[in-house]
Amino acid sequence: MPLREVSAAYRLQSSDLAGNPGQQAAYDSTGHCVVLAGPGSGKTKTLVLKLARILAEDVRAPRGAACITYSQECARELTRRLERIGLREARNLFIGTVHGFCLRHLLMPYGRLADLPVEFPLNVATQRQSDQILKRVGDRLFGTGHPHKAIDLGRHRRSVLDRTTLAWRSAEELAAWTEAYEAELRRDGLIDYDDMVVFGQRLISEHDWVLPLVQAKFPVLAVDEYQDLGVALDRIVRRLAFQGGVRLFAVGDYDQSIYGFTGADGALLVELAERDDVERVQLQLNYRSASRIISASEMALGEARGYVASDSKRQAVIAFVHCNDGLQGQAAHAIAAIIPEALAAKPGRRLGDIAILYKDFKVGDIVAAAAGAAGYDYVRVDNAAPYRKVALTSWIEDCAAWCAGGWREGRPQLRGLLDRWLGFHRARVPDVQARNEARRLTELLWSLRADAGLARDFVASLRARMLDALLAAEPALGDQREQVVRMSAALADGGALAELDLSSLGGRDGSPLHLNLLTLHSAKGCEYDVVIMVGLDLGSLPWRREAPAKLRESRRLFYVGLTRARDEVHMLYSGFVDTPRGRMHYGRSPFLGELETRMSEAGTA
Repeated sequence: MPLREVSAAYRLQSSDLAGNPGQQAAYDSTGHCVVLAGPGSGKTKTLVLKLARILAEDVRAPRGAACITYSQECARELTRRLERIGLREARNLFIGTVHGFCLRHLLMPYGRLADLPVEFPLNVATQRQSDQILKRVGDRLFGTGHPHKAIDLGRHRRSVLDRTTLAWRSAEELAAWTEAYEAELRRDGLIDYDDMVVFGQRLISEHDWVLPLVQAKFPVLAVDEYQDLGVALDRIVRRLAFQGGVRLFAVGDYDQSIYGFTGADGALLVELAERDDVERVQLQLNYRSASRIISASEMALGEARGYVASDSKRQAVIAFVHCNDGLQGQAAHAIAAIIPEALAAKPGRRLGDIAILYKDFKVGDIVAAAAGAAGYDYVRVDNAAPYRKVALTSWIEDCAAWCAGGWREGRPQLRGLLDRWLGFHRARVPDVQARNEARRLTELLWSLRADAGLARDFVASLRARMLDALLAAEPALGDQREQVVRMSAALADGGALAELDLSSLGGRDGSPLHLNLLTLHSAKGCEYDVVIMVGLDLGSLPWRREAPAKLRESRRLFYVGLTRARDEVHMLYSGFVDTPRGRMHYGRSPFLGELETRMSEAGTA
């Protein structure tokens, strides 16, 4: 798309911001800016239009902007939105996770010059390799069956970056496990995902000469979901912004900080927003939810935020549903009663407008079994999913979407798929090679267009003719290679997705014909007409005894679930949980009792 058309597209959309003072202030900001964005407040639209304006008006190619996101799916959504106004990831625009940024734009170009204690070229451990080394080292240090968990080690490594401090020494056994694990990784010539960010932070913190190099390439840095990105990224951001001359545009919401178990700290966002040299903008108009749901969510949070519905006249359903038969009964009621009623309640509503949210994959197994028995097709996003969403598997899904009919309307755009493909290469691809690769991939995708057919055949062709050669040549894609292999295994005869067709593979994110099954954590960033939350019993959400900080995070997780809904929220409970010690009747979640009481007192029950 010519530059004038890109400019016209984003300028046309930016006129919509005039009716929202917060969005307009963020769009007009010229210095460091932190946008505190409540649920459904249009923060993604604001971020996308701000990036478009920066690239059109504030920086000139080859300089550009980097946009760091929490997850691959967040990056995917931003990429889609930018493509609609004619912008794609290119040499002067990075859109991706903090791991991808650190790997591609810090460690690969500058790590060897900084003499970082890792082997080059970088070789990233697969999840399987990492798990095996973790277990082997842990068993050697503490014996088999030791109480320490991998998640505790990960949080320790991400949170305590200064390894001579009291905080490091006070967790003596985790520190010992960390040092032995990392030593074994290095002996095998490997780094893992946490290393990418930790070494990226070291590079930025300890080497002043890196700052002007990053600033020359990316004079603007945008960060989405800042509250979820942790201490290491916060240090990178502050060093680049306040000592390196990089302009910062950050977006986040402390109330949606739900990843403390990984080392994320929402207080870092609050601290950043309170700096005198940062403009603070609040988005308070909610475009997603009916007014009653917004009010209930603030009651669940226990704090008023002043959020206002864009349409105050919309009606909403908020239901507290007791089911006698535990999780099986809750799942059965959701499938047999709530979903049919919800589909009938609104003309044109489809299965993809409904989501069932739960605490963990074990509950997901129960819900998936009930959905499958009822004949519902579903998309499941939790730890039991057949493969993990990484850049390559998302790219394969988007290629499938293009081949299954997306080519007719340019969604996704072919040019964007080609640019993402070239971005998987470790080094910059020479122009002649880039043109040849783009031609080969275009011819391949054109030949794989089909309105029907099994997804397994598509993926097999893509791997055999281009993808496997890339994976063999790029050791830094080791973990992504593992997820591609898992995808192929799931699609193979007898696999979990053996009957999946090309169109469904391309629609595994947001398919209108599939019921959405997600953990509460995975649902963040999503929205649905109807949200059904199951397992809202004390002993599940929250656990029976939680420390104050953990209890606050559980409350925020409940809040996240509520705020995914546009029109209906159904909260299911039984009053007991099944444990290894038997059935425990602790009662329903206290969050439900508090919410029901507050709604009654406010006259909104």
